[in-house]
Amino acid sequence: MDNFLAFSQTIKNWVDKIVGWISAAMLLALTLFALLEIIRRYIFGVVFEWGQDALIVGMVAAVALYFGVTQIRRSHLVMNAIVQLLHTRGFFKTVGILRIIVSAIIVVFCAAIGITGWPTLSYAIERELTTYSLLIPLWPFYAILMFGFILMSFIALLQLIEDIIGFMRRDYLESEMEITTDV
Repeated sequence: MDNFLAFSQTIKNWVDKIVGWISAAMLLALTLFALLEIIRRYIFGVVFEWGQDALIVGMVAAVALYFGVTQIRRSHLVMNAIVQLLHTRGFFKTVGILRIIVSAIIVVFCAAIGITGWPTLSYAIERELTTYSLLIPLWPFYAILMFGFILMSFIALLQLIEDIIGFMRRDYLESEMEITTDV
């Protein structure tokens, strides 16, 4: 069990570093591009025809990549307020069970979205779908979106196994609850 926990933590650290950095770099570059587009539009009166499409598709793709990182921090698709309330009231075993259930739901939900996106991706490749500007192909966007959901599902699967191990070891009796403020 300890070997799996170490392996899981190593994988999550790598995902956090690599995917988090790529997503942050994409968001920074796209923000700078948006500022450039604002300057070009309102000072010079010209824009790139494909600029708005690139910003929309790029921002959504960067956020989709970041899904896995938010899951590592357990700050995506979680009802923390209810779990925190139960933890403060002393329902430690219930909190342990809820963590397992929530992780399992996230695994199934995100894997279903990621896997069922394949027909859309293949359709976009076959039909050579592009954005409205007709310059940017949509299939890389769909591929990144699928990858983001599958990565989130994989991270949640690792966390599900960690939660089961922690529950079997009765770690919930000694664990502290991370206080968050997402509502």
